[in-house]
Amino acid sequence: MNPPTYLIRYPVHEALLRTQENKPEGGWDVDDPRFRHRAVMGLFGDLGEDHPRQDSRILFRLDHTPGLPPYFLVQAAVPVEAPDLAGRLDVREADLSAPVEGTAVAFRLAVNAIQRRTKASERRAKGERTITPIPFDHDDAAPMDLPRMSEWVARKLEGALADVALNNHQRQVLGADRRGRKTGAGPTVQVDTVDGVGYVEDPAKLERLLREGVGRAKSYGCGLLSIRRIP
Repeated sequence: MNPPTYLIRYPVHEALLRTQENKPEGGWDVDDPRFRHRAVMGLFGDLGEDHPRQDSRILFRLDHTPGLPPYFLVQAAVPVEAPDLAGRLDVREADLSAPVEGTAVAFRLAVNAIQRRTKASERRAKGERTITPIPFDHDDAAPMDLPRMSEWVARKLEGALADVALNNHQRQVLGADRRGRKTGAGPTVQVDTVDGVGYVEDPAKLERLLREGVGRAKSYGCGLLSIRRIP
């Protein structure tokens, strides 16, 4: 039997107001990837592992629900240890069991939709690595050898969900301004939040993605996959 998994709604304004180590004098910036990581990991105290986020299966994304203030939706295999936030968090146990094969589901996924390539270089023996954002659907100006977003997401979910179709896609680049210039000393992280539908292909593979996340940049708010059955 799998250990319990907790689902936490952590209002962004509570995270911004909370006193934490290394908090800048001018306060946190919600679009700073370092803030998002530290805010979420700060919910769990000293986990004491070499890879605390991975070992505790902590995933999160910034979510918006009509009628509610923005919040971090956090999924973790360890309980919250934040007495100062008592009564301010919505904490419940999550059921990550997947529906049976063929079940229609809607999903939301925050993912780092980029493609890494290595090209030959006279300066570097191992070549130069380039990072290219995955183009939006119907982006006719993007190189034709790049997959579009719907195709790229379907590949990431391949084996778990079939006949994947997207109905919404929002992109944000954390740590950079609208021109793509860095706004701080930390990393820049592209976060793509997509809503879509599909059919369960392999429940075991789907459960693994639900527990372990999808893709890279999980420390900064990518990777969390959520599903619900479509009646």
